Amino acid sequence: MFQNLNGSEVENLQEEKTKFDIRNLFKEKDVFLYIISLMVSMVSFNGEWAPFGLAIFAACYSNRKPVGIIYLFVIIGTLIKFGFSGLGVFLLTSILFLGLVLIIRPNFEEEERNEKQKLGIYVFIASFVIQAAKMIFSGFLLYDLITAIAMGLITYIFYKIFANSIIVICEFGEKKAFSIEEVMGASLLLAIAFVSLSGLKFWGLSVTNILSVMLVLFLGWKHGMLVGATSGITIGMVLGIITANSPILVASYAISGMIAGLLNKLGKPRSNSSAFV
Repeated sequence: MFQNLNGSEVENLQEEKTKFDIRNLFKEKDVFLYIISLMVSMVSFNGEWAPFGLAIFAACYSNRKPVGIIYLFVIIGTLIKFGFSGLGVFLLTSILFLGLVLIIRPNFEEEERNEKQKLGIYVFIASFVIQAAKMIFSGFLLYDLITAIAMGLITYIFYKIFANSIIVICEFGEKKAFSIEEVMGASLLLAIAFVSLSGLKFWGLSVTNILSVMLVLFLGWKHGMLVGATSGITIGMVLGIITANSPILVASYAISGMIAGLLNKLGKPRSNSSAFV
């Protein structure tokens, strides 16, 4: 009888542990990360290159986040924006990436580092191989080869940015201080996610531009002129490339961030007034 009681107690403890683990998958900050992953996967360079889905998935994998749910959200975002053809490319690339990780075990870094596993080379190879494989059906062109290499490099770069910035989203309010690189990376991640809202207008104004400018103003007000101007240049340049906007966008973001940083000693309202300069 005591054995049965012990067995039932063990089963109850296992059930409670399972329920607890499931609840942990839907913590507030994890849900926010899922939404960001969905939005980022819907962004591309001029509707042609879409490196952000694989980059955010690999970054979450490296940081030991619940990648199963993130993978599902990235699939949904890719399907909504790019249809079945874009989804097929992403699935092939992600499957090759996971296969490489399972076959050739990645190096593990220190627990304190943001990038827990070095997955950059796997991201580059998977992205390059799938893009280069198209030449089998269309014939070899030097342009296609250069495009495949560029796609692999871009995906690798954004993987590194996302891998070192996810900590800001997941530990915001818990960690007392973040490095400038982490803050800049997280800001760029949010700005790219905002691009998925480019079709939304509010009184004729782009929601993407409104949220991006607010982000730059916040960084300038919080961290000073240097961070404000640098974030304005970085966010403006990346958004300009993604959305094919005028180069003047970079100048407007940079000036807004710089003025917000100059006025940060005067308080938040005066810093935010730089958006109207």
